[in-house]
Amino acid sequence: MRVVRAVFRAVALLAVAAVAACAYLAFVPYGDAAPHPFNQNRNAIWLEHRWLEKAHSAEEMEQMFRFLDHHGIVYAYPHLIPFDGAGRLPLHDREQMRALLATARRVAPDMKVLPWVGGLRVGYKRSRPGTVDLGDLGQRQRIVAECRGLMDEGFDGIHVNVEPVPNGDDDFIALLRALRTAIGGGILSVSATRPGPFAPAFAPNFFWTADYYARLADSADQLVVMTYDTALFTPMLYRRYVAYAAGFMNSTLARTSRTRVLVGIPTYKETGLMHRKGVETPENALLGVVAGLRGRTGGGTFEGVALYAEWTTDPEDWEVYERVWRGHTVP
Repeated sequence: MRVVRAVFRAVALLAVAAVAACAYLAFVPYGDAAPHPFNQNRNAIWLEHRWLEKAHSAEEMEQMFRFLDHHGIVYAYPHLIPFDGAGRLPLHDREQMRALLATARRVAPDMKVLPWVGGLRVGYKRSRPGTVDLGDLGQRQRIVAECRGLMDEGFDGIHVNVEPVPNGDDDFIALLRALRTAIGGGILSVSATRPGPFAPAFAPNFFWTADYYARLADSADQLVVMTYDTALFTPMLYRRYVAYAAGFMNSTLARTSRTRVLVGIPTYKETGLMHRKGVETPENALLGVVAGLRGRTGGGTFEGVALYAEWTTDPEDWEVYERVWRGHTVP
């Protein structure tokens, strides 16, 4: 009986310690707003589909690019998805596409414009059924050909976003390798699933591991990490996760000086199972990035943050971004 009671007490103490540790991680303040050197004014933003879908006035396009340039944005990803089941792009306005590029070249010559392509995988349904079948070689070849056509229009590269992709997926690697060849000297940018120490068997697309990231880096020039939709329930837990992700990416890719990393910052306000608007905020995400980079060196792999997205980033979000990330006080 003494042994049983001793074991019971030990288990109870471990349980109390585990609860205390969880409470500490979830609620004790984490991160600080002290000055930092991490902003290089090489940040990014995802743009709404309308910029390539319908005509805009020169004044409207100039205003948009001047605004982004003023805020240290150097990568713009205008929405152009999803590919259909045949691997073709959705309807868009080629004349507007050319006008947008010409405006960017004139107003913000350092801006890199990369159309955001991809889509939801076959077998998954969110707002609509998936159309991208990564296992279909013919469809992958047509996707690559469409992307080559975009490069011929003068874009600086391609931003690929296919979801969900399970950790270790070889077909996605094959698509990126083919794109790497097709776009030549352009930038191959990838929306990357949140990093984690392992991929759960019941949800292999929830995390990508270090080994898979290293394989992606063999083809991609830029990995934009989507550190949101985490289902975390307190601000401090979310800050800690973003800090982990920023540090993870910095250390994982430290062996290469070619592939650059940007960390995605959510600015959308919806609340659901995976995203809580009071938790996954721009301020919590940015403070997490700063905390994750403090005291680290990564061979120059970290490049900036990426705002998701232009159409959900309101003036208050821009103020937070300027204050926390760029060290500017907006009057």
